[in-house]
Amino acid sequence: MSDLIRSLRLFVRLNEEGSFSALGRRQNLSHTTIARAISDLEQHFGVRLFQRTTRSQALTADGERLLEHAVAILDQVGLAEADLVGAVAARGLVRVGVTTALGFHYAQRLGSIAAQHPDLMIELLVADWRDAADHGGLDLWLWVGDGRNAAGSTLLGQLPRVLVAAPDYVKRHGVPVTAGELKQHQCLTYGYAARPAPWSIDGRELEVSGFLRANSSEAVLRATRGGLGIGLLPRIQVQEDIERGLLKQIMPDADIPSIPVMLANGFRGMRMPMRARVVMDFLETDFPI
Repeated sequence: MSDLIRSLRLFVRLNEEGSFSALGRRQNLSHTTIARAISDLEQHFGVRLFQRTTRSQALTADGERLLEHAVAILDQVGLAEADLVGAVAARGLVRVGVTTALGFHYAQRLGSIAAQHPDLMIELLVADWRDAADHGGLDLWLWVGDGRNAAGSTLLGQLPRVLVAAPDYVKRHGVPVTAGELKQHQCLTYGYAARPAPWSIDGRELEVSGFLRANSSEAVLRATRGGLGIGLLPRIQVQEDIERGLLKQIMPDADIPSIPVMLANGFRGMRMPMRARVVMDFLETDFPI
């Protein structure tokens, strides 16, 4: 029975990934292993599951019927595991993609989950994740932006942002007091597209520029701390520096939209294992308010 369940899981994943090679990379499995599992299912049920060509593959009518049953079966197996094993099942590796600011935030708070679940191991892949497609091999991932329906994602929370600069920069260049004055300053930006996104300040969309642009908020933070210019960064990333006097908040009363942070998982069509559920609860509970 365990071989059948494993084959059903691979069958569901293969349909999600779309190809043997994609599933192989995701699960670190050989083409032969996946093909054998599908062949075993076809022999077990006496049907053909996929219609394959040199360029694509698609479920047959029987494959569609089995997929519906497989999802229901795996869902029930997951319920049984959660009911009978409980929190003890929170063991093994959970790979989590996190934004830079949130990665540092969560890393400082892992003590509680480590104490409660000593058999659990968390791997944080820290980057300013922008696109929900950047999730190869991850169990859970956070990404910045709208589109909460993408990849079954949900809104995890909102990160307030603030304008900051080093005291040395303020001493040399002064403090802007209106949104328009920011265009006269060195504004350090981070982003992913060919053109930097405008800064939304007090209802205005400002095309700012400066000496540095990076795809890492941590790089922008360090440059800002070094006096290179003004940065627009998540409050949780700069609050300690503000309190220590390393950074000064600029235009503290400005209206600046928060950053929406989305949460998605790699278990579509099947029951989420307890190890991932525990970590997802941690991400939700410890999200900064």
